[in-house]
Amino acid sequence: MTPLPPTTIDLDFVQIEIYEHYALLTIQEGIVFDLPKLASLFEVFDRYYPDRPFGYISDRKFDFSVNPTCYLEVSNHPRLRSIAILCHTEASYNTAQFEKAFYKRPFGVFYSIEECESWTLKNVKESSR
Repeated sequence: MTPLPPTTIDLDFVQIEIYEHYALLTIQEGIVFDLPKLASLFEVFDRYYPDRPFGYISDRKFDFSVNPTCYLEVSNHPRLRSIAILCHTEASYNTAQFEKAFYKRPFGVFYSIEECESWTLKNVKESSR
């Protein structure tokens, strides 16, 4: 069976592609990602993953800032099992490695979407057992 194409949601600061087991997010250039923006993401997550675990992949193709307290809050989401960061530069890789200390669940940092997807699916499936 061929998987369905993702549902795409555009908010003023992010494009979200909803897949069966994960959400792929691309935050826009120059955004300061803070708790109100996280609350908007939680609304989307709760609508599309109301009763099943899922992962979150962040495509870091644009530069933006993340308030580190967001990771402490997102660690409390009951169904979010992992965060994977897709890096395109060494600088974004180093930033993601720093951010990793603030998240209390599996947090992977990668240079390819295939690695992100594979790692995320593994974490979601393991947490479903």
